[in-house]
Amino acid sequence: MGVAAPRRTPEEADFAEELKALWDEYGSPATEAVARHCEVSARTLDSYLNGRTFPKPERLDQLLIGLASVAEADKEADEPTVRATQHTERLREALFRARTARKEERSRVRKLATALPGGQSGPAPGEPPSFSGFGPVPGILPGRRFGDRRALVRAGVHRQLMAGIAGGERLGAESIVLGAERANDEDHGDVIVYTGEGGVGDQQLTRGNAALATSASTRSPVRVVRQITDTSGSRVYRYDGVYTVEDYWSEQELDARRVWRFRLVRTAPAEQAVANLPQLDDVEGPGVVSIMRSPLSIQRVIRSTATANLVKQIHDFTCQVCGTRLQLRAGRAYAEAAHIRSLGTPHGGTDAISNLLCLCPNCHVLMDTGMLVINDDLTVVSRADSTILGVLRETQEHQIDREALAYHRILHGAPKEDGTAR
Repeated sequence: MGVAAPRRTPEEADFAEELKALWDEYGSPATEAVARHCEVSARTLDSYLNGRTFPKPERLDQLLIGLASVAEADKEADEPTVRATQHTERLREALFRARTARKEERSRVRKLATALPGGQSGPAPGEPPSFSGFGPVPGILPGRRFGDRRALVRAGVHRQLMAGIAGGERLGAESIVLGAERANDEDHGDVIVYTGEGGVGDQQLTRGNAALATSASTRSPVRVVRQITDTSGSRVYRYDGVYTVEDYWSEQELDARRVWRFRLVRTAPAEQAVANLPQLDDVEGPGVVSIMRSPLSIQRVIRSTATANLVKQIHDFTCQVCGTRLQLRAGRAYAEAAHIRSLGTPHGGTDAISNLLCLCPNCHVLMDTGMLVINDDLTVVSRADSTILGVLRETQEHQIDREALAYHRILHGAPKEDGTAR
């Protein structure tokens, strides 16, 4: 039986994709042309672009100089400079993650090589269990502090140097980082309303945002890291346990830009009670500042999942607008609880039952985008063709806040009482 070989990691594939994107940004020059301007052969450059190998950091610098030289050849520049594009920074980050993942993969192969015949042996005594990237990191409990983003990557807590969301659309989000610079996030301890990524124009449900949306469907745990100020005044990162994505929606901000918002709820508050137990000090270097040796305090839940569930139960998981009831397996049904007036700044909505609707996913999206508005008499108006679709169902147990309906109409550019369809 042959010796196991390291397999190509997803991080290496990500690096190859980022390199191809940067290569296209420079006009897709021939590798032979780039090789003439740097100390890397055309064959090696081809292997980088095809994802067969990846460079050391100094080789990457040479590659970037070669690209810049080809692009500036007509300018007769004496000292070609590497463009400080966002793509370049992403490429450097992708290389760091690829090299880190490659070290982990080589370690895995070494362990297989020393396993019992057939490769069926378990971990050695005292060895931490394997880690898939999702859920708690073995040996690291909530409260652990890290000095910088590189330390988070090395520990496997948040495997992105720059992005606030780690993960992908196919499998979901592994972790997120909350920081002081993220003014649109709402952090209530056990409940977080997290604003998606994308700072220019309307946010799209792609990349990290798509990863969080996948996590909402799969219910996979998402690690949360908070950037805090310690007693010495230094900015550090603290791992605060795992959460689940309970809901997500698109909403319009005051500047008319649309953003994606994700509501995360702590999944296991009892887990914090063991934060004072010894942890594995398996992260080397100055990045690790300290280990918190006392239990974390747990803040009171501000936004109640129970309220959303109550609304759905009142209407038997049937959409109040179109009457659709999505039937799942084992007699279960699916519906979404939608806030009429969005929670938090700048909208100031509440989590009261009167500010919630039980909707199907389609009507939820139409409400969030303003393509459905509801008058005070509960007539539902389609803004696509100004027709009345029907009357919103209201029950004695679930009375609708008319002021919230008016706020929603005005927010989306409709008159205070939309009579266009009458």
